[in-house]
Amino acid sequence: MLVNTPVEGLRSRKKAETRRAIEHAAFRIATEHGYEATTATAIAAEANVSLRTLFNYFPQRDQAICGPTIELKDPALVGQQLSEAPSVLQGVLDAFDACTPALGGPTGAQRRMLIQSSPELLHLHHSAIDRFEQELTALVESELRARPERRRLGADVSAAEEARLMVTAIGGVM
Repeated sequence: MLVNTPVEGLRSRKKAETRRAIEHAAFRIATEHGYEATTATAIAAEANVSLRTLFNYFPQRDQAICGPTIELKDPALVGQQLSEAPSVLQGVLDAFDACTPALGGPTGAQRRMLIQSSPELLHLHHSAIDRFEQELTALVESELRARPERRRLGADVSAAEEARLMVTAIGGVM
């Protein structure tokens, strides 16, 4: 049986290529010349794009240097997945797994080292994690309030506390 899968259009592919070119240029400059030498002008020149294009893709040069971060792109879809998961905890784990960018391999290790070596990048990285966890916690709390039979910690713990505990525990493991 044939599955009807959407074909990525030329425009989408070109946008993805431009984004990757900018991220690659920013990462290369930062690892070879240091964070301070990684200017928006240098990134744009290396990626062969205009400054305007650079800032259309990345509002801050630091976002281009950091590369992909954890992000809740479709809260409605994640909410639906939470309600369909065998347990809320499994749904939280699945959400982390789906929303965490792959940072494996030597480039991932280099990117993590680069982020940890710069207070500005580390702050940006932690802010993304905090934002994601707050958004996911709100979705989990909503699921626990809508379906109290899925709660596991009893009446002494509020749905907000249980949601925060789940997200914090899975986040710590991830």
